[in-house]
Amino acid sequence: MKYCFGPVPSRRLGLSLGVDILPLKTCNLNCIYCELGPGAKYTCERGDYAPVELIKRDLESAVSGAGEFDTLTFTASGEPTLHLRLGEMLSFAKTLTDRPLAVLTNATLLSDPAVREELAQADILLPSLDSVIPGRFRKINRPAPCVRIEGVIDGLIKLKKETGAVMWLEVLFVRGVNDLDEDVVALKEAIAAIRPDKVQINTVSRPPAERWPAPVSEERLYEIRRKLGCTAEVIADFKRPPLPENTGAATEAGIVNILIRRPLTFEDILIFTGMDAGMLKETLEGMERSGTIKCKVFDDRPFYFPCDRVE
Repeated sequence: MKYCFGPVPSRRLGLSLGVDILPLKTCNLNCIYCELGPGAKYTCERGDYAPVELIKRDLESAVSGAGEFDTLTFTASGEPTLHLRLGEMLSFAKTLTDRPLAVLTNATLLSDPAVREELAQADILLPSLDSVIPGRFRKINRPAPCVRIEGVIDGLIKLKKETGAVMWLEVLFVRGVNDLDEDVVALKEAIAAIRPDKVQINTVSRPPAERWPAPVSEERLYEIRRKLGCTAEVIADFKRPPLPENTGAATEAGIVNILIRRPLTFEDILIFTGMDAGMLKETLEGMERSGTIKCKVFDDRPFYFPCDRVE
């Protein structure tokens, strides 16, 4: 399947069956930490970037064949709200399963009432907000000229008021960029206005788009959590749940299908595929020899990527 993947272990959503509704990398941000790598182009225009009927076909097959999963998650190789027919796909998904429907978003299009109306169909909304200081926002998220942080904050406030969905706001901290006390104070003020159900604190954990972004220490993350208050939690040290057997990913094609969406360590792939460790080692070595995948070290850990996604 081209548009669905998993279930994969998620730090926030348990076993998540993913729906990827955009071509790589269709976005209006070019975040310095993005695990998809650097962006090829910016866009703020909503459009039919991927064929909805094919996505629906894959979605129907994925839900019926996935076995147990905790959440059906709409994500994208970019920003999912850029797809003009997101609402139609969410509505269709709700006819297929009673599992919670989640949407990941960078919150940049929430000033559009139509986008907020579509997202109201979700059970769990997972927007991101890394900084509310304009200069810091530009440095860490590198937005397109059409994006303003004031509009992002206002859209988040309106979305929370207008929907009954649970909102978990993720903040990803990069050492020396948005983790100073003044960043935390400004963020806390914005959070008080947005009123998310949770604030989930994260840091760089996979190879980023740029070489220099570094993770914030665990000690500093917990200090920030205390400053942000009782709705905040650190998710960077999440312990992944085991996947059920027979995920259907124990093939070279299955491994590449998930690596397209995120770089993984050997241990990640072992959990995802359920393969024997010796067999997986041979499989990955063969894929490296054939030029299908490559390995890159980040934070002293080797990660695997599709060959055309590694510099």
